[in-house]
Amino acid sequence: MLRTHLDSGIATITLDRPERLNALSWELMNRLRDAIDVLGHDPDTRVLVITGEGRAFCGGADLAGMGADRPDLARRIARTLTDSVNPLCTAIAEAPVPVLAAVNGPCVGGGVGVALLADVTVAARSAYFCVPHVPALEIAPDLGLTWVLARRAGQARALGMTLLGDRISAQQAAEWGLIWQCVADEEFPGHVQALAQRLATLDPAAVVSTRQLLAQGTAATLGEQLAAERSHQRVLFDRPGPARRILGFLNRRSEQPG
Repeated sequence: MLRTHLDSGIATITLDRPERLNALSWELMNRLRDAIDVLGHDPDTRVLVITGEGRAFCGGADLAGMGADRPDLARRIARTLTDSVNPLCTAIAEAPVPVLAAVNGPCVGGGVGVALLADVTVAARSAYFCVPHVPALEIAPDLGLTWVLARRAGQARALGMTLLGDRISAQQAAEWGLIWQCVADEEFPGHVQALAQRLATLDPAAVVSTRQLLAQGTAATLGEQLAAERSHQRVLFDRPGPARRILGFLNRRSEQPG
């Protein structure tokens, strides 16, 4: 159901239900949340990579396991959102290290939430994104989608994507700013590895501060955001790393000819 692998600071979490297109059962969501929490706090982890096994990244919620024939469906769904879905979203969005979503194939429903809540999302060219909740199931999107879609692609595209349920190609998603990059399928594994290695070199505290500032910036006034930036910078500069980096940059520049 889920595989994890940690090598050279890169912790890869693979959704492993290829026969179900890696559909998100309640158990899988709980396991994914636990893996993010455990690996994210492992001192050897510098970056988390979430991807899927087989031809899909994630086919959305596992509808077969929801028990739609039971009369207490609404109550159970609400409880599961509280106990499983929402903690998973928080774990991704608040991980202590950078999170890279490597969308290797179709990404549907709640899987789109998993992919877009990551700090950086890249997709293979053959992948697509689809949010079918409203037209197919007569329910609203969840798993963070109503928070992240408009932030990434804008209100008009978020509404069109959710109300119509159309497939959005990886190329179009990149053009919209929904994801960071669309990569040719044959180049995708190597590109993901190289990108993960770059993210692994970053200072986790600087990543978390930047993530928090960008998230709150969409609702803050300029004055509030400037105050928040000042507060975060005060904490970040109160460590040896920034001063060391600045001095190193200045020394290198002084050594350059001309």
